[in-house]
Amino acid sequence: MGEVNNRRILIVEDDRSFGAMLQKWFERNGFSATLCSGMVAAQEALSQTEPYQVVLSDLRLPDGDGIMLLNWLNEMRMSIPVIIMTGYGEIQTAVSAIKLGAFDFLEKPINPDILTKKIETAFDAGQEESSPPLKQQTEKRSYKENKEFVEGRSPLSTQMYTHIDLVAPTQMAVMIIGESGTGKEHVARLIHTRSNRANGPFIAVDCGSLSIELAPSELFGHKKGSFTSAIEDKTGFFREAHGGTLFLDEVGNLPYGVQMQLLRTLQEKKVRPVGISTDLNVDVRIITATNENLEKAIDKGNFREDLYHRLNEFMIRVPSLRECAEDIPSYADHFREEANKELGREVADISPDALVVLKNYNWPGNLRELRNVIRRAVLFTRGDSITVDSLPVLTTKKEESLPKAAISLSIEPEEEREKILRALEQVKGNKTKAAILLQIDRKTLYNKMHQYNIGL
Repeated sequence: MGEVNNRRILIVEDDRSFGAMLQKWFERNGFSATLCSGMVAAQEALSQTEPYQVVLSDLRLPDGDGIMLLNWLNEMRMSIPVIIMTGYGEIQTAVSAIKLGAFDFLEKPINPDILTKKIETAFDAGQEESSPPLKQQTEKRSYKENKEFVEGRSPLSTQMYTHIDLVAPTQMAVMIIGESGTGKEHVARLIHTRSNRANGPFIAVDCGSLSIELAPSELFGHKKGSFTSAIEDKTGFFREAHGGTLFLDEVGNLPYGVQMQLLRTLQEKKVRPVGISTDLNVDVRIITATNENLEKAIDKGNFREDLYHRLNEFMIRVPSLRECAEDIPSYADHFREEANKELGREVADISPDALVVLKNYNWPGNLRELRNVIRRAVLFTRGDSITVDSLPVLTTKKEESLPKAAISLSIEPEEEREKILRALEQVKGNKTKAAILLQIDRKTLYNKMHQYNIGL
């Protein structure tokens, strides 16, 4: 392969001798290779600031598997090519892993020539996406309601769907609150599809990925040449959503300097693209979502109170999965059918013992985590039924591996900074675990660390 600089690869392999052999092989060929023995160690390595361009992971790991690592990467919005290594007889599973997002697979014993070609191809693919967005920022489509999605029948779920039906036909601005992974964007799409704007566009924007410098351009558009990187005209999310719905996800992360411009746009129903002196009319319904307490953000001066009231004409709370445990069997069965279609499997049902495990788990990742667990179980099930053996270890709450007392962020900035530092110290700098401990998502933690000048 020749001498290559700054090409970092993460090897995830619990067989130490085999992993060390791979590591030495990569280093001889000009790569910087790091070896991890399990999924948690890999997550910690991937959470550090130094980026990896390729992940080479064994399918079966002592604390999980390559599929769970893939799911985690998707949740963390990391666009890194993953090559799965499989043992003899696991080709069908490896092919299914590709359907779940793996870049490629390698069968053991490893053929160096094949490894060389696949690694080169993965690095080339990674370079093509060298600066991918943290999340697909916009989806410019008219949505038809997904009739196949199962609705929960628990009291809190029923109440939520009643509120959706109540507010959808109106033009009210809706704020959706709930924990990460509860399906807030799905609720926003339901409101859109049940409104009189259903034939118009639904534009989803991740506010956490908007920098203070580019947010005005991204939201309101710009004229070619209005600033250095403006090489062509940009419409902006508001005008793309004209006649439809604009969904602002993680709205609490919207840069403070842009909040006044957003308020003006909502009040006047006009936008002024960067570099243009005239206003343009826009007809957009706003739906926002947050897993933060915006009232605390207002108290700390991080979010405008007048904008909060403008966005919060009607609030919908999406319940956590642990509050709706009676819905777990129907959700799990829906995800089983979905995974069967996606992976070409024919898993008929979920065993009673497996359902007991699913119902007794705390589900800190909510519906997103349940979907990932069921997809993984369908992938590894060899019989007709998902059994306890098909599931990853779900006997304890994830938080129990952390200090018992979860830290809630307080109103006072100095106290909040101290609690973030304490959380990072307790988990030895692991930002993923610190975010769980603080009960916020990882992106919010990064924003807080930047705000308080805490080294990343």
